[in-house]
Amino acid sequence: MSKSRPLVAAVMLLGALALAPAGCDTATGVIDPGGDNFNNNTALPDGGDLATAPLECFGNLCRHACGETTETTISGRVYDPAGLNPLYNVVVYVPSTTPLSMPTGASCDSCSSLFTGDPIAVALTDADGRFVMKRPPDGNDIPLVVQVGKWRMQYKLPQVVACVDNAQPDRSLRLPRNHVEGDIPNIAISTGGADTLECLLRRVGIDASEYGPGNTSAGHIHIFRGSSGGGFRNNGVPDTSPGAPQSPAALWTSGPDLMKYDMVLLSCEGAETKGANQRALHDYASAGGRVFASHFHYAFFNTGPYAAENIATWTTGSQSIGNINADIVTTFPKGVALKQWLGTVGALENGQLPIDEARHNADVGPANKPSQAWITASAQSQAPGATEYLSFNTPTDAPLTDAGVPNYCGRVVYSDLHVGAASNDYGGSQSSSLVTPQGCSGRALSPQEKALEFMLFDLSSCVTPNDAIPIPPIM
Repeated sequence: MSKSRPLVAAVMLLGALALAPAGCDTATGVIDPGGDNFNNNTALPDGGDLATAPLECFGNLCRHACGETTETTISGRVYDPAGLNPLYNVVVYVPSTTPLSMPTGASCDSCSSLFTGDPIAVALTDADGRFVMKRPPDGNDIPLVVQVGKWRMQYKLPQVVACVDNAQPDRSLRLPRNHVEGDIPNIAISTGGADTLECLLRRVGIDASEYGPGNTSAGHIHIFRGSSGGGFRNNGVPDTSPGAPQSPAALWTSGPDLMKYDMVLLSCEGAETKGANQRALHDYASAGGRVFASHFHYAFFNTGPYAAENIATWTTGSQSIGNINADIVTTFPKGVALKQWLGTVGALENGQLPIDEARHNADVGPANKPSQAWITASAQSQAPGATEYLSFNTPTDAPLTDAGVPNYCGRVVYSDLHVGAASNDYGGSQSSSLVTPQGCSGRALSPQEKALEFMLFDLSSCVTPNDAIPIPPIM
């Protein structure tokens, strides 16, 4: 992103018309390309006058200086595409130019490179999805961008009044449901006989029109048929129509197949992954790809290139520990936010997350330096402290930047549970003949699916060290 901005020096409206920036109304010194860009009521809350307030301009957008006790702000709450759950760590900003088209596929993007349009003002949502943006431009038709990673929705606010808070109506700001109304990452989903990740995105709010078999469909949610115990999901188990290509042949078999995607979601298949190209997935994540892997997909990590990187202590097999209550790890900033967010969306019981069909295949301890445990089995479970969610940034041996921060590119999340176990999706029958996405239920998210929603959008966000407090990646 260019460092330069079309900034016109602040204009002190002292009648020096020669100093008025291009596009200003020379009668008032106010930029007014449409003839009525500012509210005709010029009285400011602190008793000043808009017509004589200092003005700072960025192209055709300007902001007025307020008094010592007042400030122009925009506030609101950002929701998921369904408009149901608020979202954490979403960037909200006002661009001074038109944002660039969103790139697709895995790439090592900095935390500022995706936020284009030469932002003027920026804010970040908290664990309740709320934000307060300070010193935005005021006037009519103010552009506003809501974005996390490659999810982006562009709005235009009819009016921003100077020197007051401009609170947006609740549920008026959300991420897009389809690629026509906004930008959506290219997501590959491998189905599995033991989980229903493909349906989670429907209940998060993504339109069915975005789904299609393989990488030839026009939408952004591409379905691949995973293997289950050596067989494929083509014997009555939910699939797409027409049928999706097989994951071992068309998705994880090679780097080029994976590199087309911003994100890859791997549903548990009921057995260890067959035909896993561990090197291809490793290199995809190191190049900037984002990976979510469930249960038996530990086969990508416990051997092969990741085995040497000490991600976790792995135990093979089913390793069921039944239905448990789990603890949220709050020793790092995003863990604190996750627990607060789960409370906000009603997913906790007595401060813990109820999980159906938990497993114990991973343990993250002090020696597993690349990884961060997020959710662990409670002390009352069969396996106290078992890691149910972990993440790590890639490459794990990333070189340091000039600022001494690892130059991470991608991210991996491993879940040692079946996220769809409590959803009763497909009517609760994995032998149903219903197809994706039409066969997905419209049921509300279960508590463990809500945890995955948080992790999904965190997986999409720009990659920062786990111990860092998120800050706006621009300005």
